[in-house]
Amino acid sequence: MKKAAAIKKIRNRAKLVDRKVEVKDIDHHGNGSSKVYARFEGSNQTISFWVNSDDSISSPHICRDGDESDPHTDYFAGYHVDNITQALNTVAALPPKYPVGSLVRFKDNKRNGRWKLAGKIALVMQAESGGNYKVQYPGSEDRYDPFYSERDLERVS
Repeated sequence: MKKAAAIKKIRNRAKLVDRKVEVKDIDHHGNGSSKVYARFEGSNQTISFWVNSDDSISSPHICRDGDESDPHTDYFAGYHVDNITQALNTVAALPPKYPVGSLVRFKDNKRNGRWKLAGKIALVMQAESGGNYKVQYPGSEDRYDPFYSERDLERVS
């Protein structure tokens, strides 16, 4: 992914989650290879990535505020992710697709068929970022309340 596309993706996510974002482009070594830092309002984490000579990005990284690397003890703050979307989903997650109180139906797919849930109507009880939902449906057990993926549900109302 090119630097301009990555920054555009970060700014678009900021609009979607209605938060301000501060993007800094810093050339630490003076060789034209810069590092971009993005920080969302109200977040305690920073996204960073290096810009290569061909203007592509590499090594997306997430680090918490106040977390400093210590090379003398082999401690390196934060962690790397595979792409900028994974970093954005961690720092500025999208709101849930189905709000609490909405009716959903379990899709007719292999997983729901295996669990004998295909076609059942359920009520969303808890909606988490990342597309995970706790639902209540006729015959659901009270003591075992798993999260179901957004991929397995479709909205009824």
